[in-house]
Amino acid sequence: MRFLFSICKPIHVLMFGGIALVACASFPTTNSDLAKNNPTTYKIEMRECAQDYPETPDGVYLRQRIACMKLKGWK
Repeated sequence: MRFLFSICKPIHVLMFGGIALVACASFPTTNSDLAKNNPTTYKIEMRECAQDYPETPDGVYLRQRIACMKLKGWK
């Protein structure tokens, strides 16, 4: 049983790392409105989306936050 756990643990770490990289790579970073396309506005709107969609164990909140940012004009 220990042997199986020692093999599966690195696989889970690699899978989680891969999912995290894909999720981060697809987050919108530029706004179509040039007046809003700055780091301060980005942080404010990202914080609003994070408050609207808190973290969940299944990771669905990432897709919801991305959709929220896209609704605000971020690409």
